Amino acid sequence: MRLKTYSLFGSCLFLGMCLSSIAFAKTQKEYQEIYDQCVDQAGTINNGVVEACTSQTSDRVKKDINRLYGIFYKRLQSEHPYDVSAFEASQKAWLDYRNQHCLLMGSYVGSPMHGYCPMTLNITRALELQELVGN
Repeated sequence: MRLKTYSLFGSCLFLGMCLSSIAFAKTQKEYQEIYDQCVDQAGTINNGVVEACTSQTSDRVKKDINRLYGIFYKRLQSEHPYDVSAFEASQKAWLDYRNQHCLLMGSYVGSPMHGYCPMTLNITRALELQELVGN
């Protein structure tokens, strides 16, 4: 059984594998393909596959988050230095939210959420940062 949409997330994020095949995923669909390909390649879905595929996908997304954060941070430093501390605070608050929310999701929905929840929130954050950067 594949881990599917949870109503708490709004839209379903079926994401695939093959990180090397996507240089820089910019859309939700591209991120979804990373997870989906991983799950498809595994053949049988189980908690271990979900954990491995969500971890692999999150690693890719976190690289994008860090890259986008750096781009926007540098822009703020040069163009709007008074907003730098607010941007840093928003990222710290988002990380705290992600970690606490996903801890609860794992406790109440089940163990696959320990990987799936942060992955979905990481994707959302990457898309938000892309908006700030202007991609």
